[in-house]
Amino acid sequence: MECQTGTTAWQHSRLQDVCLSDLRLLLASLLAGLLLPLCFSQLPSLGWLVPLLPAALLLWRVGAAGRCLCFLLCGLVWALIFHHQAIAQRLDQALDGHTVQIEGRIAGLPEQTETGRRFQLESVRRQDSGETLPSLRLHWWGGEPVAAGELWSFETRLRRPRGLSNPGSFDYEAWLYAAGTGGLGSVRGGERVSASASASWREALRARFSAALAPVPEGQRLLALVLGDKSSLSDSDWEVLQATGTSHLMVISGLHVGMLALTVFWLTRQLLRWGRFAWAWPQLWLSAPVALAAAAVYAALSGFAVPVQRALLMCALACCMQLWQRRPSPLLIWLAALVVVVALNPAAPLRAGFWLSFMAVGLLIFGLSGRLALQGVWARWGSAQWVVYLGLWPWLVLWGMPSSASALLVNLVAIPCLSVFLLPLALLGALVELLTGWPLLLQYAAGALGLLFNGLTWVAGFSPLVHFAFPGWLGWLCALAGSLMLLSPLSRLLWLPAGLCLLPLLLPQFARPDQGELQLTVLDVGQGLAIHVQTAEHDLLYDAGARLSSGFDLGEAVVLPALLASGVTRLDMLLISHADNDHAGGALAVQQRLPVERVISGEPERLAAGLVAEPCRAQRWTWDGVTFELLPGAQQQAASNDRSCVLQLSAGQSGVLLPGDIRQAGEYHLLPALRRASVLLAPHHGSVSSSSYAFIRQVAPRWVVYSAGASNRYGHPHPKVVARYRELSVEPVYTAVSGAVRFRLDGQVEPELTWHWREKARRFWHEQ
Repeated sequence: MECQTGTTAWQHSRLQDVCLSDLRLLLASLLAGLLLPLCFSQLPSLGWLVPLLPAALLLWRVGAAGRCLCFLLCGLVWALIFHHQAIAQRLDQALDGHTVQIEGRIAGLPEQTETGRRFQLESVRRQDSGETLPSLRLHWWGGEPVAAGELWSFETRLRRPRGLSNPGSFDYEAWLYAAGTGGLGSVRGGERVSASASASWREALRARFSAALAPVPEGQRLLALVLGDKSSLSDSDWEVLQATGTSHLMVISGLHVGMLALTVFWLTRQLLRWGRFAWAWPQLWLSAPVALAAAAVYAALSGFAVPVQRALLMCALACCMQLWQRRPSPLLIWLAALVVVVALNPAAPLRAGFWLSFMAVGLLIFGLSGRLALQGVWARWGSAQWVVYLGLWPWLVLWGMPSSASALLVNLVAIPCLSVFLLPLALLGALVELLTGWPLLLQYAAGALGLLFNGLTWVAGFSPLVHFAFPGWLGWLCALAGSLMLLSPLSRLLWLPAGLCLLPLLLPQFARPDQGELQLTVLDVGQGLAIHVQTAEHDLLYDAGARLSSGFDLGEAVVLPALLASGVTRLDMLLISHADNDHAGGALAVQQRLPVERVISGEPERLAAGLVAEPCRAQRWTWDGVTFELLPGAQQQAASNDRSCVLQLSAGQSGVLLPGDIRQAGEYHLLPALRRASVLLAPHHGSVSSSSYAFIRQVAPRWVVYSAGASNRYGHPHPKVVARYRELSVEPVYTAVSGAVRFRLDGQVEPELTWHWREKARRFWHEQ
C-alpha cells in the first residue's frame, strides 16, 4: 500500500499507522534474509546472486508481499556476500600446524590468564614473504606484557580456527567466526618492534585507573564497569555473578549505556533551564546530541560489544525521532536497531550476548506495553524484572546457560544500586581522576563495589544454578510460546495453556536405549578421554577429560553439557580409568554438578579426596540386559598407564572394550579375559607402545576409536598403530576429525555408528 498524505487529521494518523506497520514488515523480512544463511551447512555459490538480484527488483513492484520478498532476498544477498568474504579470509590450509615468523599489531585489551597472556593480533603479515594473514587470536605461555596498539614480531605455531565438537557444548568455532578471527596461534617467542604511534587510549586508561585503584582491596573489579575490561574479574568473581544472575551488571552493558544517556539528557535539560546558560534554540537540539555523544564515548570504552551497539543504536534512533518530531513505537526502534546490527555483521547472531541483549529489550517492550494497571515506580520495576527473568528462560536454555534461582530478587536490588549510585560515582570518579589526578571518588566507587560483591557472594552461597537440557526445537518453540503467553496482557486467561507449553522445559523427554540395548558416546575432549555409556535406565561415565593448566575444565565445559543434552540427571557410576589429568582432570567438576552413586578408579589414591573413589576390583553386573565387567589393571607398583581400570560391555553378541591407557604389557596381562568387541577404544590414544597384534586379533573389533587432539604434540595416533589396525581390517574413527561419535549396540541386529557430531551439526563456518 502506498503512503499518501490524507485530508484530515484522522486520515493522516491512520495512514501513518499503516505506513509504520508496512515498515515493520519490511524490516522483519530484511532481518529474515540476513539470518537465513546461518542455517546452511554449506554456503551456496556466489553464482546464485546473479538471478537473485533481478528477482528482487521484479518483486518490488508486485504489491506488499512482493516488497517483503524483495527485502528478504536483498538481506540474503548481502549476508551471502559477507559470509563468503569472511570464510575466504581464514588462515590458509597450507599454514595449518606450521611455525612461522609473523608481525602484527595488538588489538583490544590483552587478557591475563593463569599461564600467560591471550590477545588479538591484527594487520598481520609473514616476515619472510610479506604475505598478509587474517586476524589471529594468540596465546603466549609465560610471555612478556603486551599492550594494545604495540607492533610485535612473534614466532608462532598457527592453526585454523577449529574447536571441539560435542552435543550441548559451546560452539567455539562460531564464537571465533562472529569475532572475525581467521586463525589461532601459540606464541613460542616474541619481540616488541615498536609502541603505537598513538598509544591505545583504552590501554592507557586501564594502566592509569589500575594504579589509582591499587590501594583498594579487589579494586581492579571497577575496571570492568568503567572500561569493560572483563579480565579484571577473577574466575571466582564470575562464579559469584553467574550464581546470582548478575553477570550483565559487571561489564559495560546496554543497560549502563542507556542509563548514562538518560542521565546526561536530564542534566543537560536542567542546566539549560538555569538562567546563566542562555540557549536560543529548542533545548532538545542540544540535550539530545550531548546525551548521544556521552553514550557513544562510554560505548567506545567497551570496544563496542553487541549489547552496547544495540543500546547506542536505539538511543541514536530515539534522539533522531525526537529531533524529527516523530514518535514511532518502541517496537519499531528495537527492530531497526536489530536490523542495523545484523546488517553490519551478519555473523553477530552467532553469539549468545546478541540474543540475550536484544530479547531482553524486546521482552520489556512486549511485556510492559499497555499495562495501565501498573502504578508507581516499584510496581513497574518489579514487573520489568519478572518479564526479563521469565522471558529469557527459554533463551538461556537455547544457549546451554544455567539459570540462577536468586536472579529475580537479586536484580531487583542490585540493578538500582549499581545503575543509580555505583555507575555514576565510578564515571564521575574516573572523570575527576583524569582532570585533576584526584583518585578518591574512584576509590570510593571501588569500595562500594566491593560491598556489593560481598552481598552477592553471601547470596551465591545458597543460590543453586539450575541447568535445563535443550528439549529439541519443537519443545523449545512450544516453551517460548508459553513464556510469551504468561507475559502477554491476556496472561490471566492463558495461564493453563502457557503452563502446558512450558512442560517441555521442565520435564524434557529424551530417547533412551531399549532393554538389552547399549548407547556409547565417545566425546571430543581433545587429547584426553570421556565416554558416556547409557542403557535403558542407567548411565555410566568412563573418564571425564582434562583440566588444563589455563584453568579450562573440560569436565565442566564439555562433558557435563553433553550429559545434560542426553537427558542425564544422575550418574550410576563414574569410572576413572587412572589418575592422569587427561582422564581424571574433569571428574571433580562433573561430580559437583551431578549426583554420582559410585566412583571407581584404577588409581584412587592419586585422585582428589572429594571424589571418594573406590579401587578397581574384578566384578561383573547387569544393567537393563547389558553386561558390564571390570578388569583391573596391573599391580600397584606398575606404571600409571598399566593400572588403568578396563571395562568390557556386552549387549547380546555385540561388545565394547574400554582399555584406558594400558600399554602392550597390560594388554598381554589381560588377553585371557578379553572377549570379542565390535567397538574398541584405541589403548593410550593410539600410542606406539600399545595396540599389539595379539591384542587386536583377540578383540577383533569392527571399529577402533582414536580419542586424541588434532595435531597433538604426542603424535597420537602413531602411523604404525593406524597401519596395524588397517592391516587387520578395522575401521578407524578419529574424534579430532569427527567430533563426538555415537554407537548403538543391540544383540539382535548389527551394531550401528549412529552419527559423527561434526557432520550432524555442521554449519558452513565449521572446519572440515
